[in-house]
Amino acid sequence: MTDKYVIVGAKRTPFGRYLGSLSEMEPLDLAAHAAKFSLTSQGRDISSEIDHVFVGNCIPGSFETGSVTGRQISLKLGLNKFTITLDTACCSPLTALRMALWGLKLGEYSSALVIGVESMSTVPHMSRELRNGVRIGEVKLRDQIFPISYPGYNPVAIDASDGADKHDVPKRMLDAWAVASHQKWFAAAEAGKFSEEIAPISARKGRETFVLSADESPRSNSTLAAVEQLPPVFGAKTTTAGNAPGLNDGASATVVMTEKRALELGLEPMAVIEEMAGEIDLPHGISWIPALTIKKVLSRAGMDLEQMDLIEINEAFAAMPLVSAKILANGDNDKWYELLQKINVNGGAIAMGHPVGASGLRITMTMMYELRRRGGGLGVAAICGGLTQGEAIIIRV
Repeated sequence: MTDKYVIVGAKRTPFGRYLGSLSEMEPLDLAAHAAKFSLTSQGRDISSEIDHVFVGNCIPGSFETGSVTGRQISLKLGLNKFTITLDTACCSPLTALRMALWGLKLGEYSSALVIGVESMSTVPHMSRELRNGVRIGEVKLRDQIFPISYPGYNPVAIDASDGADKHDVPKRMLDAWAVASHQKWFAAAEAGKFSEEIAPISARKGRETFVLSADESPRSNSTLAAVEQLPPVFGAKTTTAGNAPGLNDGASATVVMTEKRALELGLEPMAVIEEMAGEIDLPHGISWIPALTIKKVLSRAGMDLEQMDLIEINEAFAAMPLVSAKILANGDNDKWYELLQKINVNGGAIAMGHPVGASGLRITMTMMYELRRRGGGLGVAAICGGLTQGEAIIIRV
């Protein structure tokens, strides 16, 4: 009998604004905080039961020493386990989870801790000129996150905008989706929905110390009229600061096991991971890669989109859920609008933030907890990564 692969813990930090409440925290500590609460979420510490650790991160320059950061996090947690750190841009934590599943399926181990972390506030400006010395003239410092782009390619904001244009998604719809993301977040927060996934964290800003227990980026005063007035950025046609997420700080963590191991330990399987998949397309196709990846993971699982009760598509920009949903609907407007009702029902990254190395696990746990509140069901989550890689996961609760 083939074993099942289950989630037994999933927690995250609140997501902080750029230069906000979490900006003075070391990213190692953000990661350790999310991991600790994930490991203790069922009322006891299961750290000693972890066989392997995987860490996803997008911008290693934010760490004081940006090498084997996963190993540093593991040791901070007291876990002297082999740790793999990987980077597939925003896909990193879901790629890490997929890699963890490989080992579970091969029988190399029966449990793993998976972490995603990003501290965009601590990303340093960079110079390659200083190593050899500068004899005369100015020193130029490059900002790795303004704009987010790759040598030889457009800024990702342009790719998102071009994808919306290619698939006839107008700016007004992008702006309306962005405003709705904030509105859905506030409705969910008022209902206490995020309390299950967020582990409040002690923070410091200057001389002030406090406990941060909610995401910092959502704006209660966001209106379509205000968002529509914002100008496009980085040469994009329709991408603005209003229909994109901010630069954020935060961490997410998930504990996965074989079902057999979980039951032996007396742990409740919170969700079964039915299937995962990665996919690629042309380097400028980030707005539609979630759709292609969802199609691939559904095919691998032998399932149909109609079976999915919930869908999460990370709002790297508003174009991602809107363009990808339109592709999944095969251009049928009625089906497109029907699908949009299932996507990001509690808001998305435009509201709560997108600490790029943490969001993949975040969308998965947000969907998982919502399915549990609804009494169970199936959900698929997908995320795009820079230069068009995608990750997707199907879970059953």
